[in-house]
Amino acid sequence: MNGKRNDELLIVGIGASAGGLSAMIDLLAVASCHKSMCFVVVSHVSRFSETELPHILGKVSNLEAVVIHEGLKPKSCLLYTIPPNSYVTLVEQTFHVSPRPEGVPNNCADVFFDSLAKDVGHNAIGVILSGAKVGHDGAAGVKAIKEHRGHTFAQDPSTATFKDMPEAAIDTGCVDIVLPPSLIGHELSLLSWVASVEN
Repeated sequence: MNGKRNDELLIVGIGASAGGLSAMIDLLAVASCHKSMCFVVVSHVSRFSETELPHILGKVSNLEAVVIHEGLKPKSCLLYTIPPNSYVTLVEQTFHVSPRPEGVPNNCADVFFDSLAKDVGHNAIGVILSGAKVGHDGAAGVKAIKEHRGHTFAQDPSTATFKDMPEAAIDTGCVDIVLPPSLIGHELSLLSWVASVEN
């Protein structure tokens, strides 16, 4: 992007915790990109090394998976993951990475979603998948995205291994669509296709 903003790029933030890996796989296995969308996984999954999670998700999605580093700029049809024990924010369509404080609940989805909403507004998309009750990460994030006219999704709690995170997001009243992960993937594909046609 040569340092310039891409105001046509839809950026999808995917927040998940316990039980989230299978949900992410189900979503990304069917989501397709039409040169107008990228995906950013902000997950609490910590048992994988920095390279294992992007390898797994990149393989099922057929998207190139990239671990975010300081100063990286999002590009279409890529899948980004955050480094372990880190917060990632987006400012002027540039990723910034900082250490996550110890001894506090992991709210990496809220942190990223809030910055995403402020940076790209209606081009922000937030998805909350399976996760246990750890500070209800993602709930504040989907509120921020809706306040900036973005799109929000949550996994149908009845399909989630741990329903706390999607339920907390839904309880905000700021989630547009509630579906199983694979159907969320189809909806994202449709949004990507529509955006590519319009642009």
